[in-house]
Amino acid sequence: VPNSSQTFVFRAYDDPAPPKHAQGSFPYDLASGKYKMRWDSFEDFEEWFQEEQNSRVIQFRLIKTYSNAPVFDRQLRYSCSRGGTGGQKSYTKLHPEWRRKCEPRRTGCDCTLNVKQYPGIATVLGNYKDQHNHELGNANLRFMSISKETREYIAGLLRMKVL
Repeated sequence: VPNSSQTFVFRAYDDPAPPKHAQGSFPYDLASGKYKMRWDSFEDFEEWFQEEQNSRVIQFRLIKTYSNAPVFDRQLRYSCSRGGTGGQKSYTKLHPEWRRKCEPRRTGCDCTLNVKQYPGIATVLGNYKDQHNHELGNANLRFMSISKETREYIAGLLRMKVL
């Protein structure tokens, strides 16, 4: 039973601040400063993305795609291919003391790229953490995958004894 001798006081405050934007929306992300990169369209991003991979001789793997329909269309998370995309294997080596001629591809690289697309807005925002813990350029070339088309092209050149 409530005590009738207690009084509750309610106060209403005028909030002059503009209405807040939904977390993860374009205005929210723009104001937060989290996404430091910007492209005019997704095609511009793809062009930059290919140029970045080619010029620095690195590869990215798509880790995860998020979607939150009313707030943003999709968020793409990429990771450096030398960082790995999954967890540790449960395989136990029979001879862990044996060493390989070629060091492992995975180095645990922390390089990541997050890209967000928004509904009704062509602009794409991105956050790029480009610190690698491995060599870039030609030293990284032996750890990169090549496409099937490139493989077939090289095989054709070898058959013609051009290479």
